[in-house]
Amino acid sequence: VKDPRLVLYSEDMLSTLGFDPSFAQTEEFVRVLGGNDVIDDSAPWAMCYGGHQFGNWAGQLGDGRAIALAEVQTTTRGESDEVDDHNNHFELQLKGAGETPYSRRADGRAVLRSSIREFLCSEFMHAVGVPTTRALSLVETGDSVYRDMFYDGRIKAEKGAIVCRVAPSFIRFGSFQLPFSRGDVEGVRALADYCISHDFKGLIQPNDPNRYMGWMREVVKRTAELIAQWQSIGFVHGVMNTDNMSPLGLTIDYGPFGFLETLRPDYTPNLNDNSLRYAYGNQPFI
Repeated sequence: VKDPRLVLYSEDMLSTLGFDPSFAQTEEFVRVLGGNDVIDDSAPWAMCYGGHQFGNWAGQLGDGRAIALAEVQTTTRGESDEVDDHNNHFELQLKGAGETPYSRRADGRAVLRSSIREFLCSEFMHAVGVPTTRALSLVETGDSVYRDMFYDGRIKAEKGAIVCRVAPSFIRFGSFQLPFSRGDVEGVRALADYCISHDFKGLIQPNDPNRYMGWMREVVKRTAELIAQWQSIGFVHGVMNTDNMSPLGLTIDYGPFGFLETLRPDYTPNLNDNSLRYAYGNQPFI
């Protein structure tokens, strides 16, 4: 990017990853999390998945503007449930760093206003005990990004930015749907085995012949508990498509989210949700 500049970083997340806070003041930190440098001996990737969007199968989707940098293994336990449950491994992912093979005619970039929202809300959700992806950093790129903020045809230049998101895994429900839609049963099984051994270690035994049923029960339980926590604080995700839901029971993909100010079951922050499918009152049923 043109001129990466660190705007925000989470000292708590940096510490959880095993880094000294002073690392955030280095040029290396800004260049890597601004997408200009690659971590030594790493191979960044974008994930391919499918999904149901507003109840309709959308086919192949994928990370259109998210690029994973690496997985970090930590040696100390943090305070969050996410850390303890997932054996201290974290995937670092840049949102807004540019095009991927799945960008689908988009530019792969993100604007500062939405990046600030994601950084602040994900860290807030963590602070109040709601399972969530985390935010490590927010870097302003120095590049202009052109967006139609209100979908009314008035496109304007905005400041570009990149958020480094952190989670044990960014696998989604749609990660399983895509190979299933192609008749690739072995692919579904292999992905499920990976997810069980990688993110449900200690809860599900990898060699248990009933592991898939046990895993599914755990996914259902975590998802139900997550939605209950959303409801309890008035959080409205806004786009509960299957490509935006995590089998780990984490809040993922902060897009058109919002919070209730008064009790309004029909409230949705998503301007495209004319049917109110993902309104506050419908979240438990979705």
